[in-house]
Amino acid sequence: MNHSPHHPATSPASGKRDNPFDPLKAGWLSMAADWWQSWRDVARSTGFVSDLIAGLTVAAVALPLNVALAVASGLPPVAGLIAGAVGGAIAAAFGGARFQVTGPAAALNVMVLALAHRFGATGVAAAAMMIGVVQLVLSFSLAGRLGKRVPESVLAGFTTGVGLKLLDSQIPEVLGFDYRVYELAQMMHRPAWLHHVSWTAVVSGLFVAFLVSSTRHLKRFPAAILGIGLITAVSVYLRWNLERVGAVPATIPHPIFPSIPDERWLDLAAATLPLALLASIESLLSARAVDRMTPEFKPHNPDLELFGQGLANLGVGLLQGMPVSGVIVRSGVNVQSGGRTRLSALVHGVLLAASVLLLGSTIAQVPLAALGGLLCVVGFRLVEVGTLIELARKERIEAAAFLVTAVGTVTGHLVMGLVAGFVLHALHAFLHRHEHAAEVQLSKRREKGIRAVLGREEARGRRPSTELEAPGHHKWLSQIRDRAVVSASSFVHRQASVIGRVVMGENVHIAAGSSVRADEGSPFFIGSNTNLQDGVVVHALKNKWVTVAGEDWAVYVGRHVSIAHNALVHGPCYIGDDTFVGFKAVVHDAVVGSHCYIGIGAVVVGVEVPDGRFVPHGAIIDTADAVERLSLVSDVHREFNEDVVEVNRGLVAAYREHEEGPAAVRPRATEVERRGPSWDQRWQPDRDPSRF
Repeated sequence: MNHSPHHPATSPASGKRDNPFDPLKAGWLSMAADWWQSWRDVARSTGFVSDLIAGLTVAAVALPLNVALAVASGLPPVAGLIAGAVGGAIAAAFGGARFQVTGPAAALNVMVLALAHRFGATGVAAAAMMIGVVQLVLSFSLAGRLGKRVPESVLAGFTTGVGLKLLDSQIPEVLGFDYRVYELAQMMHRPAWLHHVSWTAVVSGLFVAFLVSSTRHLKRFPAAILGIGLITAVSVYLRWNLERVGAVPATIPHPIFPSIPDERWLDLAAATLPLALLASIESLLSARAVDRMTPEFKPHNPDLELFGQGLANLGVGLLQGMPVSGVIVRSGVNVQSGGRTRLSALVHGVLLAASVLLLGSTIAQVPLAALGGLLCVVGFRLVEVGTLIELARKERIEAAAFLVTAVGTVTGHLVMGLVAGFVLHALHAFLHRHEHAAEVQLSKRREKGIRAVLGREEARGRRPSTELEAPGHHKWLSQIRDRAVVSASSFVHRQASVIGRVVMGENVHIAAGSSVRADEGSPFFIGSNTNLQDGVVVHALKNKWVTVAGEDWAVYVGRHVSIAHNALVHGPCYIGDDTFVGFKAVVHDAVVGSHCYIGIGAVVVGVEVPDGRFVPHGAIIDTADAVERLSLVSDVHREFNEDVVEVNRGLVAAYREHEEGPAAVRPRATEVERRGPSWDQRWQPDRDPSRF
């Protein structure tokens, strides 16, 4: 029910005012339910070994990074170790993103360094506690959900910037010298720089990178930890002169409330507030980016994630650590190393704490070049060139938002980059505000049973010459008796079932065992050069349609579409041109754009998938968040569908000649006029009345 903004909301049943705290209570209950469910998933999981291996790998990567970030911020190394161990464990236990790994972040480094210079290590610890309080306030006010409004272009730009920054910092580690990438580029014309390269470091980094990349399809193979372990053992045995992690302190500070002079608390709070917002934004951006890497899992709860981050920063501050946030790099390592539940991030925190006390001498021998090789792979995978190209083709303002966000992230001006990205996105939204109005109109149509409205230029729909009769008390019988309209160049196998008003374009192939049943929901449209392979079922619910070029269709399948063996397409449904639907996939109550690829066993229900998206094998896409995380379809997938379409065009011709002979019988003109659409194609009703 909609209420005027100038009048209090009331309950229609009782006349009482709605409690303004009800939305907050509902949000808090949702947070508690998600947290409980995530731990139930841990208890039921069979991937404990995978989580343990992932936690080991992330800990091996995080330890030197935590130490390096602490030193770069003007703090003792133990501040970084405590931040990663305590903050990582608390956030993993109470946060809302199962794959998120928390610890010191490079994006916070500049602000933390400024705090350390002004207030010292104690001031930094106090700032961490303030950040925790701010994040808890944001969490309980449900402000974390605003993170879901981050546009795709800004998110992809942030991810790309982190990847490029990671490559810039880790390529020198693999080469074994201190030059940055831009300095290396300036020296390329002088081969003398090769004398500064440590070739044992190159071997170490490339071995780990090759092992991780080449075994990516082996999900249970612990490539990262195995590669790092082997290189560490070999380098120690052969006494390679490599830069290593180095000595790790063996003490953990006692909890203590930071002592700051009373007159400095206000200054510290003013300096900390921007850092708190930045840490919160980075945590939510990182969580969303990780959701994109794992579309088969439930997306994160942003309010619960801020709750976990707030507790983590409070705990870190009490133990004299440095501020933490969710970190996309370590989270990416967690995913790519086989993490399955929040247990992997918790193991990472516990192992970091244990390493301080027990494994310092062993971890000290790990070559930084080996870790650099792993991080180069992670960084390369974070760079979304395909997204930028796609945006540049269709939405250039959004492409500019992508670029400024990426540049701001790479150069260390994350806030400026994000602000510029949001401004450009807002400009794009303003210039396309009429499309938003169309979406509002679409929502009204949905209330009437219409799933989507597409323009003629999008769908290339064809208009039949006759209208469906209004259903009476013999509705089902009349729809069953309605005849299919099949182009003379198409082929429907005799062992297929086509029932009701099904309009087919040219060169359509309906294979043996398929069932196209327009008896409940009707009519159906199947575009030219589309193929329905063995065992495909096409059906629809009553009184629900997609509207294409002014006409209502219970199911509309575009041109050059391949629907593979045993797939289910259930209306109301629209599938755009040049789309592939994989074996045993399900598409129901959905709009799937053109040039999409739906993987084997995937389920797409109740959503609108934009053009050119890839749905992974077995994925369940039933929310807008899941749609947002879908990656772009690759050229390999496009070419695969083109090959399938071309093969089925050949099969249509072969089957028709096999059954009818070289001179197929043309339909009579009167039949075309009586049953077929009015556009200029050869049409004929289906020839086998026994199917109806």
